[in-house]
Amino acid sequence: MARLLLLALLLGFALAGTASAAPESFTYDRELAIVARETLWHALGEEPSIARRDVERVSVRCYRSREAFERAFEHWFEGSARRVVAYYAGGRDVHLRRGTCENARLFLRGRHTLLTSAAFSILLHESLHRQGVRSERVATCFANDAVRWGALWYGFSDARAIRARNLAFVYTRRYSPSSYVMGRPTCLALARKTSWPDFR
Repeated sequence: MARLLLLALLLGFALAGTASAAPESFTYDRELAIVARETLWHALGEEPSIARRDVERVSVRCYRSREAFERAFEHWFEGSARRVVAYYAGGRDVHLRRGTCENARLFLRGRHTLLTSAAFSILLHESLHRQGVRSERVATCFANDAVRWGALWYGFSDARAIRARNLAFVYTRRYSPSSYVMGRPTCLALARKTSWPDFR
C-alpha cells in the first residue's frame, strides 16, 4: 500500500515537471523526500498530535561529489565539512552526501545494515530539523526511533524494522559526537511519553 502511494506521488511529480533544472552539483531525490515526510507522520502513532498537512515537506539534495557537498557546506557554515555527512541550513532543503543518499536508497530496497540504517536515520534527523526540532540529541533520538516506523510503512516486517532501528542506535553510539547521543532505553522511554512535535 505504501509503495503504491509512493509510486503515485512520484508519477504526479514527474508529470508536473520542475520549474528549473537542478544545478549540476546535486540532484533532488523525490522518493527520499516523500518517505522522510511520511515516516515522520507515521512515527506519531495512531493518534497523531498534528495533522499530516502540518508535517513540513522536505526537498532532499543528494550531492554528486564530495567537493560539491563540502563547498556547499562551507558556503553556509564556517569550518570544515570533512566529518559532516548531512546538514540542514534552513528552508525546505536537507543536504546529504552522495554516499548517505545511496545508503538511504539501499535501505528502502531492503538492505538493512549498520550504514544503511544510519543513513535513513540521518535523513530523518535532518528532516526533523526542517520541522523545527533544534536539539541534536532529541533529533537523533526521534530519528533513530522513526527508522522503525518508516520501515513498517514501507512494507517491511516488524522484526526487520526493529532490527534496523537498533542498528541506527548502534551507529549513533559508535560514531556520533556525544552531544548527539541519547541511550536507547532513555530515548525509547522519551518516545513513548512524547513525540517530536513537542520539541519544536
